[in-house]
Amino acid sequence: MKKVYIDFEMNMPSAKNKRDMLNADIIAIGAIQYDTNTGKFDEFKSLIKPVSNQDIYPHIEELTQISQEDIDTAPTYEEVMRKFKKWLGTFSEIEGIYTFGSLDLTCFNNTDKKSAQKHNHPRFVNNIKDLFVDIKDKYLNYGIRCMNYVSLKNLLQCANVEFEGDAHDPLYDAYNLYVLDDVLEKHEEIREILIIKDFIRPPFININENLELCFEKYKNSFYDEKNEYNNDYMSIEVIKTVVLYLHTLQNIDIYNIEALKDINRKFDTIDKIKDIKIGYFYLLENLYFDMKDLIEDLMLYKLNSDEYNQELKNILKLFEEDLSYEGINYSNFLQESC
Repeated sequence: MKKVYIDFEMNMPSAKNKRDMLNADIIAIGAIQYDTNTGKFDEFKSLIKPVSNQDIYPHIEELTQISQEDIDTAPTYEEVMRKFKKWLGTFSEIEGIYTFGSLDLTCFNNTDKKSAQKHNHPRFVNNIKDLFVDIKDKYLNYGIRCMNYVSLKNLLQCANVEFEGDAHDPLYDAYNLYVLDDVLEKHEEIREILIIKDFIRPPFININENLELCFEKYKNSFYDEKNEYNNDYMSIEVIKTVVLYLHTLQNIDIYNIEALKDINRKFDTIDKIKDIKIGYFYLLENLYFDMKDLIEDLMLYKLNSDEYNQELKNILKLFEEDLSYEGINYSNFLQESC
C-alpha cells in the first residue's frame, strides 16, 4: 500500500473569507508518495497556471517565492493533473491522500470544477476524493485539538522534529506532513505532549501564569534525558489550573446557553488529559465526569442557581477528598508551582 501526502499553494486575497476560498486558484502542487511495503519515496512537484485570476497577489508572491513570470510560463491545470493522476498509479493501492486541514481539498475541488467547465475536460477529483484524509481530523480522534490552530512547523517543533526545507514550498510541506504523521502515529508519548499543549492556552494560561513555563520544562525533559524534571509537577500544575477554573464558574449565568457550551468545550479538552498515564492526571477523571453531569443538568434546566452552586461546591469538596486520599494537601496544592 501507499500513502500520499499532498500540499497546494493557492493564489487568494489576504482576507480569507468563504468567497475568497471558493475563488482561490491552485498555483503549485507538491506530493510525497510513501510505499509502506518497501519504505521508498517518490515525489511530484509542479507549478500550475491559474484557471481564473492570472495575476499573482503580491503577498502570495512574497510568501511562496512564486513569481508572475513563473505563473505565466507554468503548465495548465489539466496538463499537471493528467501527470499527477498517472504518478498516483493504481488507486486501489493508495491507503490515503493526506492533507493538513480541509482548505487544500476544498480549493482542489473548486479549481477542478472551474477548469473542467472552462476547458471541457473530465473532473480529476471525482475518483480520488474519497481517498483524502485530513490529518487534523485523524488526530482529533486522539484528542489533539491544538492541530486546528497550531501551524505544521510549530507542531513539528513541539514534537522535537526539525522542519525540513522552506515553509510554503509545497513539496517540503508535503514531506513534513509525512514526518508529522509518522511521528505521531508511532509515539503515544508525543501525542500526549500535544494533548497537554492543547490545554496551554486561554483561559487556563490567564488563570495560572506558571502553566506555560511548566509545560516547557516538561516538554524539554521528555526530549532531553539529562534534563531531570518530575512529571508529577506538570500534572499537579494542570490539575491546580482546572480547580482554579472551577472557582471562576461560581457566579456564571446558568441560563446563558453559549456560556455553558463554552464550558463544555473546555471539559472536552480535559477529557483526554485525564487519560495520560503520568503523574496525577488520573485524578481528573471523577472531576471530569461530575462536571459533565452538572453541565448536562444545566442544559436541561434541571437546576436553579442555588442548586448549581451547591453542586459545584460538592464537586470541589469531593475532589479535595480525592487529593487527600493520595496524600496531597489541598491548601498546599493550590499554592505549589513547578
